[in-house]
Amino acid sequence: MPPVDDQQTYLLNGLIARHFGLGRIVRFRPVERGRQAEAFELFTAGEKEYLVMLYPPAFHEDQLDFAAGAVNALDRHRFSVMPFVASKNVVFVAEGPQNRHMVVGLAPAGSAIRPADYTEHDISQVGLRLAWMHRLLKEQLPPPREPVPLGRRIPAGDGPLEQLRGLLTLPTAQGWVHGDIQPAALLHDADHQLRAITDWGLLHWGCPLEDLVDAFITLATDARGAFAQRRGAALLEAYDSLVPIKRMPWTPVVASWCAQRLADQDRRALPEGFMEAVLPAPERLATAMASCF
Repeated sequence: MPPVDDQQTYLLNGLIARHFGLGRIVRFRPVERGRQAEAFELFTAGEKEYLVMLYPPAFHEDQLDFAAGAVNALDRHRFSVMPFVASKNVVFVAEGPQNRHMVVGLAPAGSAIRPADYTEHDISQVGLRLAWMHRLLKEQLPPPREPVPLGRRIPAGDGPLEQLRGLLTLPTAQGWVHGDIQPAALLHDADHQLRAITDWGLLHWGCPLEDLVDAFITLATDARGAFAQRRGAALLEAYDSLVPIKRMPWTPVVASWCAQRLADQDRRALPEGFMEAVLPAPERLATAMASCF
């Protein structure tokens, strides 16, 4: 990636000094860390390394602040995430350039790997980590007092949207959901050990297994939508070893995932083929996931 120019360095340096007080900053470097925000590594005169993320205005500052607190709660229990640094006024989010939201965290080790480079062992690591993450989130974060029903957050419409609303009346397990599990958010070391999960801006209350749908689509299907059963089994059976899901009805889970993707489409692009293939027939994806057992 190109280096940060002097004007941008000066701007970020001033903002961080004003809001976060990390000490004198000696170098900025743009990096790839997830896909929700523009990310920079910074190095201080005290030889400390941080990651600065600039989220677009579509990510509300209250949501980001809550997500940062959730990440810190996970980190206290030794779950490998990127802990965030609170600003001088105690909250985690400060106003950045062009009304964007700025968050500072401790830079995680590792980098993303391509979906095609995941082995079945790598995929099973993802399943285990997601199960552990969901258990910790449920233990550490109370549910919202008055969650907004998902059906009220999706656009009005007939056909597939009307069918989706009907599926949302079916019960699913409820809990905290990461909301954007994809390779850019899964950071590995050189030995393919999963070291950190990033991209927490879409953390929400819903069906935690939405995260498994994200991982399944990315890691167990190819660019043409063909399903790889062994890779899917590696993911779901690893998750099941910590959180039982073998008898799970998957159609309501996929419906919740579809509705959440529609609700978040201003902050996260819809998956390829979503409107043409998945939304009109969510039971096909649900059947593919169920067949892994």
